[in-house]
Amino acid sequence: ARVIDRGSRLSAVRLARYHNGCDIIGLSKFREDDLYANLDWLMERQELIEDRLYESMYRRGKPEIFFYDVTSVYLEGEVNELSAFGYNRDGKRGKKQIVIGLLCNEEGIPLSIEVFKGNSQDPKTFSKQIKKVAERFGAKGVTFVGDRGMIRSKQIEELRGEGFHYITAITKAQIKELLKREVVSCFIQMRQKASLK
Repeated sequence: ARVIDRGSRLSAVRLARYHNGCDIIGLSKFREDDLYANLDWLMERQELIEDRLYESMYRRGKPEIFFYDVTSVYLEGEVNELSAFGYNRDGKRGKKQIVIGLLCNEEGIPLSIEVFKGNSQDPKTFSKQIKKVAERFGAKGVTFVGDRGMIRSKQIEELRGEGFHYITAITKAQIKELLKREVVSCFIQMRQKASLK
């Protein structure tokens, strides 16, 4: 289905009615329930799949950087155990949502995906990634990259507790404080000289 026409899993069932893909590759006809059963199978084995993916990527080396970000997806239906009202990035008021976190390696290749309750705050989802990388993946001395709404003082303590590092943005107030203390003044002067050339 992905090769012929991108769409939802449900659209793949509809697509099968008009193409001979099942006949060509020797599959019996399938229905929506077959796809949902496949999702259940994947969910039961998700950690195993992610662990093996991680191991295959780092047979000859160790990871140095992990990128992590979250998004939210609003739902039209009412029946979903993770749906809740929360900060909606789509601006859809009155819609429940779920929050999805994606952990990628230094090349941007996804290593792990996790779905959270729709009212989960970004920093709480980040804490789970620190634990996952330290305990499940057994990584040491890595650097996490995430936005400033995610990496806050509690998460910085957790990172340090694992021997991890982080890269994030700083606020305008923090920049002003660094300028006032002349911590970044020489960097700014260098940038100004470079832009004049």
